[in-house]
Amino acid sequence: MTPTYSQNKNHNLSSNYLGQNPLLSVQDLEIKFSGRSINTTVLSKLSYELNHGRTLGVVGESGCGKTISALAILDLIDPPGTISNGEIKLEGQDLRLLSHTERAKIRGSKIGMVFQEPLTALNPVFSIGEQISEVVVQHLHLSRRAAKLRAIELLDLVRVPSPDKRVRDYPHQLSGGLRQRAMIAMAIAGEPILLIADEPTTALDVTVQAQILDLFLDLQTHNDMAIQFISHDLGVISEIADEVLVLYAGRAVERASSNSFFSNPLHPYSRGLLSTLVTLDTKLDKLSTIPGQIPLMNSLPSGCPFRDRCNMVMPECSVKEPTLQEVEKGHWVACLKVAAL
Repeated sequence: MTPTYSQNKNHNLSSNYLGQNPLLSVQDLEIKFSGRSINTTVLSKLSYELNHGRTLGVVGESGCGKTISALAILDLIDPPGTISNGEIKLEGQDLRLLSHTERAKIRGSKIGMVFQEPLTALNPVFSIGEQISEVVVQHLHLSRRAAKLRAIELLDLVRVPSPDKRVRDYPHQLSGGLRQRAMIAMAIAGEPILLIADEPTTALDVTVQAQILDLFLDLQTHNDMAIQFISHDLGVISEIADEVLVLYAGRAVERASSNSFFSNPLHPYSRGLLSTLVTLDTKLDKLSTIPGQIPLMNSLPSGCPFRDRCNMVMPECSVKEPTLQEVEKGHWVACLKVAAL
């Protein structure tokens, strides 16, 4: 019988996710985009850690910095974007101190990536078998013949039916769910210890979405991978994540265990996000929304970047920018009012 989500994930594990020997450690990460007349910080002082076999759910509205923080780990930020400060350590090794060639060897081997839209991420002129085999040859140094057999094994592992036939198919011949599975197979082909998944269930129907989540959990158990799971869907995050990191305007505003976050969200932005969730038995005359929109990164308001949309705003919020404070054990929040309570 296929395990349920609750059987796979134990959200009652210790909320102290800042372990002594984290697999991934990101500290004070800053990313800037510079041009002739602009110099904009799009990610500011981001810090978090992730251990083996754990899943970090990264949430927030579009434009909050979720994807670009993941691309920074993979060394995939193109000019005019640059990492202006901070460190990214994998198993204690600072990736920023490595050359682009050395980081390219890690990308695909130790770190795998499931990109947001598989139809555009997969190359349309190569079969999925050829694309998976390329990763196997590059990082595991197998022969072409052995790599093709491994590609079939990987497609079978991610539950693609008739993998020996599908290995010859091109991306346009596959459904959205099968393309997503092929993308996952490619991401794990190099046997990574860290898997970054950027909106892997977007645009999939509910049944396929559940299958993909179940697949991630099985792969994590099988390979002891850490997963950084980016999503807008808080329902999905509640099912798969051990810890939750909330980003707003390129800043971390809340960080907690999954149990703590969903049972007691503390930041007003987090509460606003959770208030938008509805269930089949929810009876509302009007759906809940967060007023306003994310400010432009080159014209953030003074003080707290969320203050113009916040229902808990105080006068000092326009003067001082809050930083993450541990207000409960393992529960960090960047809010002046919450910190003062």
